[in-house]
Amino acid sequence: MFNVRTPNIVGLFHFTSRQTFGVSQCNSERNIFQYNRVPLLSGSRRERCGYRILRRHRNSEDQVHCMGKTKKYNEAATRVKEILLSTVSPEQFVLTLLEAEPPNVLVSRPSKPFTEASMMMSLTKLADKELVHMIGWAKKIPGFIDLSLYDQVRLLESCWMEVLMIGLMWRSIDHPGKLIFAPDLVLDRDEGKCVEGILEIFDMLLAMTSRFRELKLQHKEYLCVKAMILLNSSMFPLSAEEPESNRKLHHLLNVVTDALVWVIAKSGIPSQQQTTRLANLLMLLSHVRHASNKGMEHLLSMKCKNVVPVYDLLLEMLNAHTLRGQRKSPVTHPELEQVSHFQV
Repeated sequence: MFNVRTPNIVGLFHFTSRQTFGVSQCNSERNIFQYNRVPLLSGSRRERCGYRILRRHRNSEDQVHCMGKTKKYNEAATRVKEILLSTVSPEQFVLTLLEAEPPNVLVSRPSKPFTEASMMMSLTKLADKELVHMIGWAKKIPGFIDLSLYDQVRLLESCWMEVLMIGLMWRSIDHPGKLIFAPDLVLDRDEGKCVEGILEIFDMLLAMTSRFRELKLQHKEYLCVKAMILLNSSMFPLSAEEPESNRKLHHLLNVVTDALVWVIAKSGIPSQQQTTRLANLLMLLSHVRHASNKGMEHLLSMKCKNVVPVYDLLLEMLNAHTLRGQRKSPVTHPELEQVSHFQV
């Protein structure tokens, strides 16, 4: 799909000023700014490479070395950014989420009769494309890129399947009995029978979509819920070395929660019903996570059985999930340590 071989930091997380690190920069910083000056990559290729480079940079010793040089600057910048975020009204925050929404992704529908391999190939290709857009979406959420690199990557690695599924449910909400994976990939339950073990997941997705339909989920509510999934996704402690980042994350979660409360209040329903509606929406998040875990197990099973090749960003996210299940501390897959020098 995407045979990308050029590391570039312009994607997911970027450093906007060389002054951030002072005049004397470590080697890794020079490399980052060198990559940052490469202007020829398309947006999706930048996002993909940005995730890879900064996931590796997150664990490097150079990052620790650089943190000492930037501490005073970052503290001052953090105060300014928090003040700005605090002054953003719920309405402005929701509008920002609306502008951050990724575009629809197209993927070729497999030819009939469907086979397990052809169906899984279409679904994994779609997931990989959506992951690229997900990175761009996350960094547009106000305050997200102000978290530490460790926390940004860890949150994305923890929630990507949930974000994909909540997006699928939203696209399918007006189509009972159908799952709108993409505008050109619409499936019903029976069409999933060709894939071993996927019917249970289809049923869960259809049931949750039906519940959202019953609640008459509004678009702005969906935007807030999806952002909440991202920010509340990590089941393990975040960076203990950067408590400031954890504090900023909790503050950002409060901002998103306030935005959701505001959206519900603007609907005009009575106050008591507003509280009930908020509870109903939040209770569904545990079901989304459960479906996400089932989906992850199924994808891992398909990969292990060699039913479908998993590669690119999807493979990296899947590897991160697998390794996290084996260890409770953040790790880096050996494949992610290999960053070659390529040509555009």
